[in-house]
Amino acid sequence: MINAIIIIGSIAFFLYYLKGLKNAKINAKIIVTIGMFSAISYILSMIEFIKYPQGGGISLFSMLPTMLLSVLCGNTIGITGGLVYGLLKLLNGAYIIHPAQFLLDYILPTMLLGLAGTFGKEKKSKVILGCLFALALSVSMNIISGCVFFGDYAPEGMNVFVYSFLYNVSSLGVEGLLSTIIISILPLNRFNKALNLSGNQ
Repeated sequence: MINAIIIIGSIAFFLYYLKGLKNAKINAKIIVTIGMFSAISYILSMIEFIKYPQGGGISLFSMLPTMLLSVLCGNTIGITGGLVYGLLKLLNGAYIIHPAQFLLDYILPTMLLGLAGTFGKEKKSKVILGCLFALALSVSMNIISGCVFFGDYAPEGMNVFVYSFLYNVSSLGVEGLLSTIIISILPLNRFNKALNLSGNQ
C-alpha cells in the first residue's frame, strides 16, 4: 500500500513538473546552464567529507547548485536541473530493491531541491525560506525510504523513524543547511545579471 502511495505521489509531482515545463521558456542558454549546474552538483557529490556505512554522508555542498539554479531561474528550471543531477548520480551505481525506493532515493530528492525558488528571490528571507522548504521535502524522501525499505539497519530497540530521521538529517540535512547558509550570503543579483536568465520559470 505504501509503495502505491509513493508511486502515485511521484506521478502527481511529475505531472506538476511537466505542466511547468510546458510553459517554460527553454532555449539553448537555459539548456547549457542546466547542464553546467547539474554537472557541478555531480562533481561536488563525489567529494565527501564524511561517508556513512550504509550510504550517504556529507559532501562538498552538492545540493547548492541545484537550489541556486532554482532561486535564479525558477522552479521548473531548478527541478529540471535536479532531475539531470539525479540521473548523473546513477553513474556511480545504484542500490535498487523497488521502483518506489528508486524514486525516493535517487530521483525525487534532487528534483525537490529544485523547489528552492518557490518564494522568490526578492528578499533574502524568501530565498532562505525557499531553500529550507526544498531541503525539508528532499530529506523527507530519504527519511521515508529509510523507514520503509531500510528499517532493518536500525539498531536493536531503536524506533525505525527515529533512526532514519537521525541518519538522514545528520548527513543530508546538515549539508543542505550549510548550502542554504552559503546561498544566503551570495550576491544573487550579480549571479542573475551574469546569467541574464530572469523571467524563465
